[in-house]
Amino acid sequence: MYKVGDIFEVTIDKMANRGKGLGRINEQVVFVPYSAPQDVLKVQATKISKNFIDAEIIEILRPSSMRTQAPCPYFTDCGGCHFQHIHYPQQVQLKDQLVKETLLRALGNPENVNLLDPIASPSEWHYRNRIQVHVQNDQIGFHKRNSHSIIPIKQCLIAEPALNSALPSLKITAGIEKIELLLDKNMQFHTRDLNSKGQPTLFSQVNRFANDVLVKLVVDKAVSYTSYSKLFDLYSGDGNFLIALTKALPNIDCRGVELNPGLVKLGREEIRKSKLNARYTISSVENYLETVSIDSHDMIVLDPPRTGCDAKAMMILGSSPRNNVIYVSCEPTTLARDLRLLKETAQKWGLVFRLRSVQTLDMFPQTEHIETVVEFSIDKIDSSSTTH
Repeated sequence: MYKVGDIFEVTIDKMANRGKGLGRINEQVVFVPYSAPQDVLKVQATKISKNFIDAEIIEILRPSSMRTQAPCPYFTDCGGCHFQHIHYPQQVQLKDQLVKETLLRALGNPENVNLLDPIASPSEWHYRNRIQVHVQNDQIGFHKRNSHSIIPIKQCLIAEPALNSALPSLKITAGIEKIELLLDKNMQFHTRDLNSKGQPTLFSQVNRFANDVLVKLVVDKAVSYTSYSKLFDLYSGDGNFLIALTKALPNIDCRGVELNPGLVKLGREEIRKSKLNARYTISSVENYLETVSIDSHDMIVLDPPRTGCDAKAMMILGSSPRNNVIYVSCEPTTLARDLRLLKETAQKWGLVFRLRSVQTLDMFPQTEHIETVVEFSIDKIDSSSTTH
């Protein structure tokens, strides 16, 4: 029986969620941050649970071939990055493998799923157009991993150069504890006091380089579908997909649904400026779905926050045939949860959930996070179909 503080040797078999490597000692699972598959490590137990042990690296006895030297001086101290020690192409493959394993396991290994190749970010460094820094004792920096103390920083290697250039000139104002630095869609620099509720809504995708790829991917998928006259962009934010979809599909009735009025205002301004025919509704998705009729052949795009879709929304969508649905997710565990609920709901209504394709896109290099785009349908069961 192991206890906190024990030191032992472990070989990392694969990556698990939260950016940790997974190994086993006497059949007990061990999670180790900043490890890589095939690492042989001397580790120290930091937490003992019934089903697993958390441990930290004491010594790398035999390094994985995936390892590289992390370039950031704050890596492992700052909690922002998880994978700087792994060559970038292998980061993408590892995250892609983990996402697909998570989804297929949650759905009972469905057949005939097109598991598409992952897409890497065009930029693996200096891609973030939004960072949050903390102020403590007249110092500006990031929180130390698993702590509320501050690591003063001179630059962040995953932040865009314009944000790093602004860091030295930031003015520390009394009472401000957290500041967001960001570039808007027009590449204009802004700062926001995150302690103030009076700040205006500003929003941008964190990686504009990868976001261009993501938007084109979703638009291409939507355009490839045929025989629909209405498109519903649910959780549409400021119109990241809605604007591009409306431009690509000028003859389709495109409707965006978003609860945040500030984001809707931004989206409506862009629609007006571009003279598009898209329409916005300010509403939660679940309430909207209770009041609108969506035909089985209509196109649905889902792009929820990291917490995933509302359960009621999933049950409504799963209760009727849906030919064309694209779900864009930034959190594979909530995506798996939502798809499992869709599958269970469809079965209760005598329907079948079909996962058609899964594709990952690395929106967040050097971190554990990854974007996933899945296509699925809710179909009627007939004599020629096979349930998954």
